[in-house]
Amino acid sequence: MRKIIKLGSVIAISIMLAGGLTACGGGMFTRDKAPTEDDVLLGQEGRTLWESGLQYVKIVNRDMAGVANQHPEALTSDEMRTVLRSLFVIEKKLFKKTEAALFSRSEVQILSTALSSGLGQAQTNEDVNFVSIGSHAGTIAKERKTNTGRVFISDGRLNIIFGLVHELYKTKDIATGQEIDRRLHPLLPGKRSFDSKPNVRVALDKGQSYYLDPETGKERADWIIIDIATVLQAAKEHKTGDTSTVTPELLDDIAQSKQDAANLRHDVGKMKEIIFDMSDEIQRLKEQLEESKPTP
Repeated sequence: MRKIIKLGSVIAISIMLAGGLTACGGGMFTRDKAPTEDDVLLGQEGRTLWESGLQYVKIVNRDMAGVANQHPEALTSDEMRTVLRSLFVIEKKLFKKTEAALFSRSEVQILSTALSSGLGQAQTNEDVNFVSIGSHAGTIAKERKTNTGRVFISDGRLNIIFGLVHELYKTKDIATGQEIDRRLHPLLPGKRSFDSKPNVRVALDKGQSYYLDPETGKERADWIIIDIATVLQAAKEHKTGDTSTVTPELLDDIAQSKQDAANLRHDVGKMKEIIFDMSDEIQRLKEQLEESKPTP
């Protein structure tokens, strides 16, 4: 009988959690809707390629003198989309490490268009900076996370120097509850001059590596170098069957749905374990209470 009661409780609580999270908006069952390329506002020759609130993609002067960038570079939005979708981070959720896409669907759609345009316009002494905020699966509900970076092409490879990697986006200070003034605490891309040491590191795959600082001989945790041809070839090899009529957006949807389903199964499993443990503890306390009652 106790097992039946426990299972019923699990189902009831799971339904309430799912319903509550969905009703609140941004829950685990809501999707991050990506805009189309037409929705991304691009300047023809302007330095700001896309901007929305604190988010932007801009062509800027490089931050340090050195070897000239190989700009302008003709990298299509589809190629950039493939590169961005190849980037993942390892996160810890409910005592287990899981793989998560670095960029959300919306971020990929916007950045693939704006970054490819920026690299096609930038000169040898210019970089392309970005700040993006995406909706990502959290432990229970969706969370807004920030990615910022400095992008340029050197030695035939794409370089991204991150300032923030999957940093939880907050509008208020946790300690004081006051609104965060982004004029004093801006969301900054990375710099060549120092390692920003992001809290989350990118999990490297084929064709990806960390920049090796020639002065210290150590890897930069914030700077990744991407061999574009290798990444594109690896993505092509991963595809199976006839995908001639399948759009990149649909493939991204499928991949994201699989990841969401896997995360959901894991989270529900953990919730069941926690609820079962709580039920046993409650029953034990009831028994102790009954034993402590004075006999009539």
